Order: sequence, then C-alpha cells, then structure tokens
Amino acid sequence: MSMDKKTVSIPEELYKKVEEAVKKSDADSIEEYIVKALEAQLGQSSALSDDEEEKVKEKLKALGYMD
Repeated sequence: MSMDKKTVSIPEELYKKVEEAVKKSDADSIEEYIVKALEAQLGQSSALSDDEEEKVKEKLKALGYMD
C-alpha cells in the first residue's frame, strides 16, 4: 500500500537522539522509527505480529513498566 508522504523538519539535536534510538530498536530506518512512534502515540498503529508484541513486552519489562 503506497501512501503519500510529507516532509517535516525537526531540530538537529532531536534527530541525533532519534538516530541513537533507532540503533537500539528493531526499526530499519529513522523514517520507520518515527512513523511507528507517531502511530503509537496517535493510537493508529497497525496490529503487531506475535514476535513484535513479544519484543515490545520485553522492552517494557526491561524498563520497569511491566512485571
């Protein structure tokens, strides 16, 4: 499914933080990471696969958000 895209500018300092976050995530690119983050924030993310859901749970547990 092809979606039209728009360009958004963000401060360079924030971009560098996103670059570092991508290295620690399963995202393949900065764009993918930002799209997933925005979808999650806006409650519009697509359903996760079982594997993706398990990875999210593991990350949340490691951060202390889940038991």
